[in-house]
Amino acid sequence: MKNNTKTALILVIPILLFFVLVVPYKYANQEIIVDWLGCGCPQIDEAGNLQPNNFNANDFTRLFWAVVTVIATVVSVFLSKRISKDKLFLRMIYIISVFAVSVAISYMFVQSMLWC
Repeated sequence: MKNNTKTALILVIPILLFFVLVVPYKYANQEIIVDWLGCGCPQIDEAGNLQPNNFNANDFTRLFWAVVTVIATVVSVFLSKRISKDKLFLRMIYIISVFAVSVAISYMFVQSMLWC
């Protein structure tokens, strides 16, 4: 029983990665990234023309959480080896589940961190 609990806790690590990174990233997003890349709000010049905003904090946020999703999925592939080798179906379900939950969490975080 104790070994099963330990294995279950280890298998949750890829999802915990999101909750460890959210606070430092939110701080960095507010204090550094927005000043560096701009907020992503529409910018209008003196003539009233809409200026292109090529790469901004919103794009960086999307990219960051996409990379975290990929890392969590890759980590889950390696951690799936803790599930017995004869249960390939369970290993695949675990990896797909981690990917799906990672995408959902990333989407939620991106939506909560968008500027404008």
